[in-house]
Amino acid sequence: MADVRVFFATNRNYQPANKKQIFGRTFNLDGVAALRFGYADFRPDPVRPVLEDLNVYPDILNQPDVTKTGAGMFMEDLRTTMATGRKYDTLVFIHGFNVSFTAALQTAALLAQGLNVGGHPLNIVVFSWPSDGAKVPWMSYYSDREDARASGPSIARAFLKFRDFVLALNEADYCQRRVHLLTHSMGAYVLRQALQALIAKDRDGLTRLFDQILLAAPDEDDDAFEHDTKLRLLPRIGRQVTVYFNPNDKGLTVSDKTKANPDRLGSDGPRLIDLIPKKVALVDCRVVAGAADPFIEHSYYVRSQAMSDDMSSVLSDTVLDEIPNRVFIERQRSWRLIAETGVRPVRPPEPTRPNAP
Repeated sequence: MADVRVFFATNRNYQPANKKQIFGRTFNLDGVAALRFGYADFRPDPVRPVLEDLNVYPDILNQPDVTKTGAGMFMEDLRTTMATGRKYDTLVFIHGFNVSFTAALQTAALLAQGLNVGGHPLNIVVFSWPSDGAKVPWMSYYSDREDARASGPSIARAFLKFRDFVLALNEADYCQRRVHLLTHSMGAYVLRQALQALIAKDRDGLTRLFDQILLAAPDEDDDAFEHDTKLRLLPRIGRQVTVYFNPNDKGLTVSDKTKANPDRLGSDGPRLIDLIPKKVALVDCRVVAGAADPFIEHSYYVRSQAMSDDMSSVLSDTVLDEIPNRVFIERQRSWRLIAETGVRPVRPPEPTRPNAP
């Protein structure tokens, strides 16, 4: 068996005959909220982990016993891994725009190689929505924005499946581990739509599904934490939220300058610092982003050793003022990473793909 296993949930179209891309660029034919689950095994590589095997859980309809459905099998396998395996916590990852299904899995495998909690490796679950994964970024952005909006309810459905599964467990079956959430780029906008779907279902029923929530280079409005219709209620489903931003992020100019969106949360942080919830921490990544991603400065979250170290410290519940390689910038009321501790080897990114993972 390969050394890196990535679990996945997706609302993409299933195309088993296509061995190169088993989940495609459109929604599941059963509907935008229809989900399939599985896992992929990778051979580790610091540049591009090699996919060795991919398994999709069966899609069993009209099955009243949730443990016998694809979702139930997926969650039970993950619970067993968390309870008995050498890995501890689990990180749920939602990717950004212009990312294929295979590329999303590959990025998740890189995260599995680079992140840890207290020195222990993480389990990774990637939610892959039908981002285009095409090399025409200006056209893909329009399409992906709409697909991101439509994918929110399906992610909310996955969250609720997770909640109901945990609530149905006997106390003896608890794995005593934590579940975290990481979004990149437009993945934060997908998360907003999922949060709004949860609120629409039961505004007063928001429960803490996650421990740490990390937003890396979020392609979200800079006033997102000011409005209930955006991300102001996000801290209710997590214990702490960390926003990683970079004023030199050229990838977010696709959203900001060319699409007439407001200033981006991932560029300069929140618009009004005094209005952000107390559970939200800010981290300025401008010092390390350029070395990790010199062309675009947008995918630094997965290419920078300093970022991996910082996110691992956050996931390990390190006290904020004890996380190394940071200084506090009083004017911004944010932390700033002060040095790149190492850059992972990567192939040069293609200039035509500003938001490649």
